[in-house]
Parts: sequence; C-alpha cells; structure tokens
Amino acid sequence: MEPFLAARAARTLFLALAVCGGLSLPDAARAEGGARRVVILTGTEVMLPASQVEDGVIRQILSSAPAGPIEFYSEGLDAYRFDTAEYEREFAAFLSRKYRDKEPDLIFALSDPALEFLTRNRGELWPHAPVVFTSVDRNYFQDRPRPSWATGILDYDSIGRTIALGRQLQPTARRILVIAGAGERDRRFAKTVAETLERLRPGLDVVVRTGTPVSAFSREFGSLSSDTILLYTSMMRDNDGRSVVPRDAAKALAAAASVPVYGTHSTYLGTGILGGALFDYANEGRAAAQMGLRILGGETPGALPVLGGSPPLLAVDGRQLDRFGIPTRRLPPEYEIRFRGPTFWEQYRWRIVAVGLALAIETVLLIALFAERQSRRRAQKESRQHRSELAHASRLATVGQLAASISHEINQPLGAILANAETAEILLDSAASNPEELRQILADIRRDDVRASEVMRRVRALAARHDMEMHPVELNAVAQAAAGILEPEARRRGVALQRDFRGGLPETRGDDVSLQQVIINLALNGMEAMAEMPSDRRRLVIATRNGNGRAVVRVSDTGRGISLEDRAKLFESFFTTKRNGLGLGLSICRSIIEAHGGRISALDNGGGGATFEFELPAVAAGTPRRNDDARA
Repeated sequence: MEPFLAARAARTLFLALAVCGGLSLPDAARAEGGARRVVILTGTEVMLPASQVEDGVIRQILSSAPAGPIEFYSEGLDAYRFDTAEYEREFAAFLSRKYRDKEPDLIFALSDPALEFLTRNRGELWPHAPVVFTSVDRNYFQDRPRPSWATGILDYDSIGRTIALGRQLQPTARRILVIAGAGERDRRFAKTVAETLERLRPGLDVVVRTGTPVSAFSREFGSLSSDTILLYTSMMRDNDGRSVVPRDAAKALAAAASVPVYGTHSTYLGTGILGGALFDYANEGRAAAQMGLRILGGETPGALPVLGGSPPLLAVDGRQLDRFGIPTRRLPPEYEIRFRGPTFWEQYRWRIVAVGLALAIETVLLIALFAERQSRRRAQKESRQHRSELAHASRLATVGQLAASISHEINQPLGAILANAETAEILLDSAASNPEELRQILADIRRDDVRASEVMRRVRALAARHDMEMHPVELNAVAQAAAGILEPEARRRGVALQRDFRGGLPETRGDDVSLQQVIINLALNGMEAMAEMPSDRRRLVIATRNGNGRAVVRVSDTGRGISLEDRAKLFESFFTTKRNGLGLGLSICRSIIEAHGGRISALDNGGGGATFEFELPAVAAGTPRRNDDARA
C-alpha cells in the first residue's frame, strides 16, 4: 500500500498547488497541451468486440465534433475474468500512477463493473472527472441513488421482442431454451431473462441451461426438435472454468444447433445466429458520445437524465433464413435482413440487361429476316408466276409466228386424206373395186391422220399453259422434237434446217416444253436474221454436244451476225435489234435456262452469222426419276 499512499499524497499536493494557482484541475490539464483527456474504461477486456465497437464509435464522434483536440485513453478492467478485491486495488494503483499528471476531463464507464469500480475508487483516482456510463443493468439504481457526477444509459429490455420474433418465424414452437455461461454475471443475466419471460408469460415452456462447455454444444444442441426457440444470452465462462469470448460462443452454438439461434447483442450478428431485437453497441456508443459532448461543453452530469436504453438493432441474418427454410414473408416489416447474398438480378443486373437487349435485338432481327424471307418468297412466287405467264405468252407468240407453216403442215395431210377418200368413193362406185387397193387407200388415210394429229399435239403442247416440271430428260430427244416443229417453218422461209446431234450426252434435268421453247425461239431468231440472205446461204444448224460433263445445245445461223456492242445487251429485257421486236424473247430464254441451273450465251461465227449456245448441268448419278416442282 505504500506506493499507493505515496501516489495519493503526491496527487493531493498537485491538487493544492492547482487550487492555489487559481486554476481548476481541468483548466490546468488543458493549459499543459490544450487537449481534453478522455478515458474509456470498459468493465471487460478492451479487445472484446462489444468494447471495440463502443470505443470506436465514441472516439469517432468526439473527434469529429468541434470540441477542440482530444486525447483518448482506453483501459480494460477485465472484471469478468479477474473479480477479486486484491486485483481491483492493484488496478487502481496502476491507474493512479499512470494518470498522476494526466487528470481526465471525461470518463466513459462501459458496463456495470466499470461503474462499480469508479464508485469505489473515483475519489482517490479522479475526483473531479465526470462520468458517462453505458450497458448498466436497468435495475442498477433501484436500491441506490445515482451519483451527481455520473449519467448515462441503462440496458434496454428487448427480450420480449426477440421471443415475439421467434414465435413468428417458428409458429410451431412449444418451448424456449435459454443458453448462458457459468460466470456470475452470465448467470445474473440469464436469471434476468428468465424473470422477464416469466413476467411476459409467453405460453411456452422456459428452460435455462448455464455453463455448457463449447466442446459439448454439438452433443447437447445438435438434435433439438424444430419446436424449440433457442436463445443465447452471453458466456464469459463455462462449467469447466474456461474463459470464453461471448461472440465466439455464439458462433460455435449457431454452427452446432439444429434450430435457429436468437441472440441478445449486436456483436453476435454475423456469427451464424438468426438475429433478434439486439442490444446495439453502436447506437449506445453514439448516445453516450452525445452526452459526453454536452458535458465537455459545460453541462454537469447531474443535469442530464439517465436514458432507459438506446434503440435495439432489429435485424436478422438472411443466410440463416435460407439455411432453415424460413420464408421472408413471416418476418416483421421493421426487421432488416443482412448478409443475404445478392440475388441473381442484383449480381448480374447489367449482364442480364445486356443479354436481354441482345436477345430482343436478335428476336427483332429474326422477325425482320423471317418477314423479309416471306416477302422474298412471295416476290419470287410472283416473279415465277410472271415469268411463267410471260413464257406462255412467248410460246403463244411463237405459235403465231409458226401459224402459216403449221397451217400448211396440217393442210397437206388433210388434202391427202380428202383425195384418198374421194378415190375410195370412185372405186366403190365402180364395178371393178379392188379390196387390196382400198386397203392401201385406208392405210394412207390413217398415216396422214396420224401426221396431222402429231402436228396438232406438238403445237398444243407448245401453246398449253403449264408449270415448269423438272425431271431427267434426254436433250437429243428435246432438240429433235423442236426441230420437228421448226421444219415446216424452215421450208416456208427457204432455210436449210440441219441436225447435228451427238451421242454420249450426259443426262440432265429439265422441262421438255420449256427447253423446246428456248430452241424454237433461238431458231426463229436465226431464220429472221437470214431473211435478207440469198436462199442458197440460208442454213440453220441445231447441234448438241458434251461440254466437259455438261449437256450443250447450239443453234447457229448464217445471217448478218451480232455486233460486239449488241452482244453484251442481248439478254436484257426489252432490248432488241428487230424493227418490230419487244425485246423479251432472249430475256425469257435466259430466265428458263437459269431456272434449269444453266447458262446461255451468244457467239460470233467468225465467217458470218451467229451462234447461240446454252448448257445444262448433268444429273448426279443415282438421282431418282421423279417429278419435282421447280416453278420458274
């Protein structure tokens, strides 16, 4: 005790000198450096989460306030682990020596042990320093007066709200299990909670378990029935005498328990407990700091009323709601959900928007492409229809051009039929009728009838309107049929029609009538080109060739030929070198050949005249012989 008495004597001397000098102690302290001194005395260890939260909030608010420079000092009484009279004396002596020349302007006493320590030792340590206390039991001043040098904040009773939350989230609950530590203050807190529940009469069985070692949490609480509301208060020490950090115990209990764990303090949130109406150290620290600022501003502690608790933190851990499958619709609207991972929308909002826009654009493009495709199909169909009508009109025009020769070609067999019929009548009227001669006459009539019928069939086939039907064709046969139709016209015009059909042509696909139309159109153009030539020089050749695996047809004449300038525009619509031509014949020929997958061109004979040539692709081996619609 001698060092303590010496320190006390020195302190008394210092106080006397300060008074003789006309300065109060705080004035003398400020005169030394101009800074206020604030001591934050916690009744627990300074490194406990609750102490750090309150300490940090107080420092932050006081430092940012216009109260001048402040020096902060933090001290931890650690009374929950060291609760003896001897320890308190030694700790008081330590503080006396430490702050011998640093009288505090303000002291914050965090929790009951800190306030009790100052009540017993303030007169020896800091007799002039005002005190702001926090986290003090709400019944603390029921049997004792509040000292004039202190004011502060009492604990807020929020157990009832936490149990109400538990009943709402667990509507089938039948009992409440309170878990606490084995330390004196742990048991005291658990008793207060039990008394509160008894007073509230929640209609549930209440069981209090104190001191269960952390190592036994899984065994004791890992198979609880779902009708249990598990409430954790605090644990500074367990039944094995082991010191425990309350926040660590909360984390271990939450990991081991088979049901949600509700807590009492904000520092437990985030350890795995579900939540509750939590004692909020941050709120309490802010309220205490505001009281401290008023005292530093000149108000006395006795003039400031004691607050009956700061507002609790109403919060739950969203991860625990998901863990136990508790729907958020059961949660009261005033509760805040924390730690819930961002939703898929929140996490990938801009990516979803980007993908959605891309899909929307792609959908619009697809719709536009589909509409364009449908429009193109309609246009192609209309174009094919127009080409088909134009080709039909061209065939009718061709028939008109051939009308004279067709008439002559039909009149010949009809005249022969008439002559033979008259001859037969004469023979029948005469007495010397010869059956054999009559039989010959009938045969001639039949032949001439077939000849006339064949001419009409060819003309009808050429003039008839039909859709183009693609099927394997023999090009020599097509050319031969076209030549048969052209022969009468060639004789009428004095043109020598020659056939030059080669064997070994590859089989190709096409429409017989359309290909005949192309050959006839090209041949008629050639005949017209030779109209001014001497009759002995009018020669038209229809030839077929095998052109490197493609079937080739050539129509050559000995007319006036085609100039190089005109040759480039021959197959354009409405271009013609004829005086009365419409310029559609060669354009139609090109459309027909291109519809067959081929190509058509005009060449100069070199020695006079012109050659028109078209070639068609060969049919692949194994192509089935069937009719396909390839309407042009």
